[in-house]
Amino acid sequence: MACHHPRIMRSIETPHFLILNGRVRPRSSGGRISNELADHIAAELSPLGLVPDATAFERLFVEMVLAAHPDPARAWAAFYGNTMRRLRRPDRGGTDSIATFARIYRHVLSLLQGTTVLDVGCCFGFLPLLIAERSPWLRVVGADLAPAAAMLAGRMAREQASRARFAAADLLALPIADGAVDTVLAVHVLEHLPAGATAPALAQLCRVARRRVVVAVPLEEAPDPTFGHVQAFDLDALADIAASADAPGWSRAVHSADGGWLVLDRCERRLRVLPDRVGSGCPN
Repeated sequence: MACHHPRIMRSIETPHFLILNGRVRPRSSGGRISNELADHIAAELSPLGLVPDATAFERLFVEMVLAAHPDPARAWAAFYGNTMRRLRRPDRGGTDSIATFARIYRHVLSLLQGTTVLDVGCCFGFLPLLIAERSPWLRVVGADLAPAAAMLAGRMAREQASRARFAAADLLALPIADGAVDTVLAVHVLEHLPAGATAPALAQLCRVARRRVVVAVPLEEAPDPTFGHVQAFDLDALADIAASADAPGWSRAVHSADGGWLVLDRCERRLRVLPDRVGSGCPN
């Protein structure tokens, strides 16, 4: 006579998740859901082999946000509301992703020039939303390769009566006229591109920028596949990119501030001095 054994239920608990037979559920209610979720997934689920690549990360992220409330619209509204509240009041000594990006975004605000801003690779659109709040005289547009991300950010902007606007666009083929935008941003974007796409991407940013291009990247020894990074940068690598870029008529400067920064200005407008930076000026 054959024996029938009950199925073994394998359960694992982490501080923020319950994993049952490979399926992940949040341990607590979603009232405090925010972009800090990214930290929890990377720290608690990645070591368990549940986040092998960026696709798995994105799938888990969306599932955990939607688990915050039976109504998806209210789940995303809570996610945006909680994240934006923390970005507005940054923890200056914090090491989590929201505190870090709050400092990064504050630095971006100090680098803006002109009256029009394009944030390429904006993802959820937190930076354009913050710029529109802090600088009401600016016209700001966020663009992302993923139409779903651009649509979600646009819906949240309308619900918050934000002046920020969003559109789907490919960094390597921006549907924007030459010199149409005063300041063009690419904040934590280049590390997601293969090395061969770096120069064409920088050329596109320079093409559409009238006055300034600001590029920010994490400084890593090796790319982090959990977040979809395929390139790692240090300040020397950023300087090399700037030196090799086919962007005549631009001055280039590199500095560090919660990561690495490459700032390019059209030669008609020289950069002000930034701390800890190396760069090349316009030819005399």
